[in-house]
Amino acid sequence: MKYAYERIKADIRNRVRSGSWQPGEKLPSSRDFAAHYGTSVNTVEKAIKELAQEGLLTRDSRRGTFAGGMPEAAPPSSSVRSGLIAAFVVGIENPVWASALRGIDDEVHQYGYSLLSSSDEGSSAKLESMVKGLVAKKVDGLIMCPIVEHGRPNKNAQLVRMLSDNGIQTVFLDRYAYDMDVPYVTSDNQIGSYKLTRLLFEHGHRNILFVRNSNLTTMNERWLGFQQAHADLGCEFSERLDVFIPTENEDFKLEFEAYCSAFERKMKEMKFTAVFCANDQIAEAALISLEKLGYRVPEQISVVTYDAANINYRLRLNLTGMNQPFYDMGRTAAKQLMQMIQGIERPAVIGHTCSSSLYLGSSVKPANSL
Repeated sequence: MKYAYERIKADIRNRVRSGSWQPGEKLPSSRDFAAHYGTSVNTVEKAIKELAQEGLLTRDSRRGTFAGGMPEAAPPSSSVRSGLIAAFVVGIENPVWASALRGIDDEVHQYGYSLLSSSDEGSSAKLESMVKGLVAKKVDGLIMCPIVEHGRPNKNAQLVRMLSDNGIQTVFLDRYAYDMDVPYVTSDNQIGSYKLTRLLFEHGHRNILFVRNSNLTTMNERWLGFQQAHADLGCEFSERLDVFIPTENEDFKLEFEAYCSAFERKMKEMKFTAVFCANDQIAEAALISLEKLGYRVPEQISVVTYDAANINYRLRLNLTGMNQPFYDMGRTAAKQLMQMIQGIERPAVIGHTCSSSLYLGSSVKPANSL
C-alpha cells in the first residue's frame, strides 16, 4: 500500500503526540519506516526532516532519530552547575515585564541562583544570538517569551532544541508556542477577555471593535473570550468586529504611525460604540487615532484594554481593563524551571495559568447612538 508524503508526516506526528513514542525514545530507521509505509527512503527522510524542524523529533547522525529530545543523560551534579538562570522578555524597560523579572529573581535567589536578564525586543535574530551566548556561558535554565516573526515560523523550536542539546532547561512565559511540548506559564486570557466584553455589554455596547496585531496565543485566547461572551449573552456576532492589523514585530514602535493610519482607515468604514484593545500598545494607538478622527473617550466611544496598569502609569490615564499578574507569573515560571533543573518529574499538565484582575477606570460609559 502506497502512502503519500503528507500522510506519512501526519501519522508520525500523531503517534509522537499521542505518546506511542515517549520523549527520548528512539524511532525506527528510515529504511524500516519506508518498508512499513510502502514508500521510498527519500520520502520518509523528507517527512522526518520537517518534523525535526518543527521540534517534534530530534536527529543525531550517529545515534538515529528520537521522539521529542535526545535521551537525557544522568542529571549533572551540583558541582558542575553554573548557578545561573537567564530570562529573556519582550521589553525589559516595560513595567509589566520588569515585574515578571522581579518575580523570577526573587524565586531563583531562594535556590542560590543568580539571574541574567535581557530583552529580545521581539527579534528572532537577537534571540538566537542571546541563546548562543547562554550556551557558551553554560547556564542551567532559561525563561523566555516565544516570539512570532514573519518568515521564521520554526525559530522557537530550533532554539529550544539548541538549548536542550546543551542541557539547558526551558520554560515559556506569558505565552506558549503551538505544537511544542515546552512547559509554560500564562494568564487566564480567555476568561479576562470574557469579563471585559461582558462589562461592555452591561453598558449597552453591541458594536465593539476587537483590535489585535498578531496571532500570538495570548491574542487568540482574548479573541476567543470576546466571541464566547457574545455567544453566552445572545448577542449577534460578526467577523467584521475583528480588526486584525498585522505588524512585522510584536513591539511595533517602529511601525506605530503606520499602524495608527491603518486603524483610522478601518474606523472610518465601521459603525461602533466601543473598542477592545488586545494590549496596551494597541490601546495607545487607538486613543491617538480616535482623537484624530474627533471621537471623545468615553463620551462617544468607550475603550478597554489588556495591561491597563501599564498604559495608565505611562500616560497618566484611567483606562478600564485587565491587569495580568506578571510578578506571580514570573515567580511561578521560575519555580517550575528550578524543579526541572533539580530533576523533579514534570507535571502531567505542562501549562500553568495565573488569574488576572479587572480594573474599573473611567473609560467606559453607556452606549450612545452614533
